[in-house]
Amino acid sequence: MIKTDYGNFDGDKWETVCQLCFKKRYESECYFEIKATPGDFGIEGFTRTGKAFQCYCPDEHYTQEELYEKQRDKITKDLKKLQDFEKQLSKKLGGTLITKWYFVSPYFSRNEIIDHCTKKRNEIRALNLSIIDNSNFEVIPWDIDYLKPEIHTFLKISEYKVDISPVSKISPDEKLKWKDKEISLVENAQRKHRLRFDIGATSIEKKVDDLTEKSISHFLDGNSILKKWSIDYPDDYEKFVKIISQVEEQVIEECMFPNNDNNELYKGFATLLNEKIKKSFPFIEDTMIQNLCNQVMADWILRCPINF
Repeated sequence: MIKTDYGNFDGDKWETVCQLCFKKRYESECYFEIKATPGDFGIEGFTRTGKAFQCYCPDEHYTQEELYEKQRDKITKDLKKLQDFEKQLSKKLGGTLITKWYFVSPYFSRNEIIDHCTKKRNEIRALNLSIIDNSNFEVIPWDIDYLKPEIHTFLKISEYKVDISPVSKISPDEKLKWKDKEISLVENAQRKHRLRFDIGATSIEKKVDDLTEKSISHFLDGNSILKKWSIDYPDDYEKFVKIISQVEEQVIEECMFPNNDNNELYKGFATLLNEKIKKSFPFIEDTMIQNLCNQVMADWILRCPINF
């Protein structure tokens, strides 16, 4: 499995989702899927307009150099099949000439892949194959972003679940800058986390600092997820905002009454939130649900909804 901004993929899942996307986007161009068995002809689908597609997803995480080498070698191997299986492909293409050959992979780690695609394009053109539009033929690397918006639709309706992760972890410098600008929110969190402990508990201040740092990280990382979610899944994001607003009103009301154990109240809010999000968005991975819960709980601690 490899992790992307749209969830985790292995080879089988990647090909399945890609095929759904191709069929939807290129329906008007008469898209045909080429099954992997019997035979592997170097393309997994084509359109009558001359587009051909080959999918590739590694089943494990590679270094940047290793991924580049795997993708480079896969492109070389599959393009050679256009020559090796020219006669068989000619029957399937039925007179269609391949103008563009797309190599579709979740992401690319090195710009050198473009150089390799150019090199292979020139080599294929030089072969003058009967199934190729030699004067216009191109080899084009496509990453997962090219599958928008179809990929959103099919991830939601399929057995595969959406998992948007932070684009990158917040750096210590970014966190420090945020803390310097939001001193009152940091003090809010410190005060509230302190009230979660029983009187007489040991090392309270150290624990309060650790919990506050965790809340800030959850808040900032969660904002990164929410920003991408609002762009990729605007309707679901708007639904999420409305649901959180409703739960927040309940949290504010419960905090108005005395409570003997603030930490149990805090954990109760987290459980309520998790259950509400999971029920409202069954197509989201558990890891993303937890990240969303962490962001909301941090937001409530930093602001005033949770107020022991």
